[in-house]
Amino acid sequence: MPARPVSAIWKNKISTLTESFDLWWDDFSKIIPQDGCDVFFRADDIGYPGKQFSAMIDAFQKNNTPLALAVVPAWLNEQRRDMLLEKLGPDLNLWCLHQHGYRHMNNEQQGKKFEFGSSRKKAIVTGELGRGKEKLRNLLGQHFCPIFTPPWNRCSAETMQSLVELGFNGISRSTNVSPQPPQDLPDIPVNIDLHTIKESSPAKGIKILQSQIEEAVQSGNAGFMLHHQRMNKTSQIFLHYLLDKISNTPGLRVKDIQDMI
Repeated sequence: MPARPVSAIWKNKISTLTESFDLWWDDFSKIIPQDGCDVFFRADDIGYPGKQFSAMIDAFQKNNTPLALAVVPAWLNEQRRDMLLEKLGPDLNLWCLHQHGYRHMNNEQQGKKFEFGSSRKKAIVTGELGRGKEKLRNLLGQHFCPIFTPPWNRCSAETMQSLVELGFNGISRSTNVSPQPPQDLPDIPVNIDLHTIKESSPAKGIKILQSQIEEAVQSGNAGFMLHHQRMNKTSQIFLHYLLDKISNTPGLRVKDIQDMI
């Protein structure tokens, strides 16, 4: 996979980031709802284990924090599966290995990117989703979670109906996106973007991330989206810092995505 650009926020010095968040955290803690907030983490574009992937996993293992890993079926084979499980093991209870599209390819000729958009026939969509699910079941066995994350966090209503027909028990997209999923397909959305903030100013990037966290926590549900290919050393260190902060803040309840369905 080609290298992905690193967001400007991670071009700050780590000391600048942690000092800014330390000062902000006291005020932030005061706006956590009285009945608390559920927090979960989801990492997308999984299939090519490497140094950046290992660094991300190290942070979650060290902080004993569950992580939903969205795996692209077409990217996974037996060799990569073995590398993946070796890094995640021996205790796999922290991880929810679930399906992320099929090939992670844009199939729309214009407009926003969709792998499973409204222009595709339902039979074709169902076939690809089913083949992806079967491949992940064969490779991951009991470690496969029947949850679906669509590439670019969006898909058509027919796609979600296909997911129900194929036995998926949940979907994870962005917050406040349409169309609404069927009642049989609970949506566990992300609303905080750790690694693809587009702001060009490093200082403003900090403010955007803090604003996203504030808004998400005030809603009672905070879902963090990660992309390990976009992580540099600074963002890796900050991830350790963030997971520790969250785990030690009263009112923030870290959850396994499976427990939120």
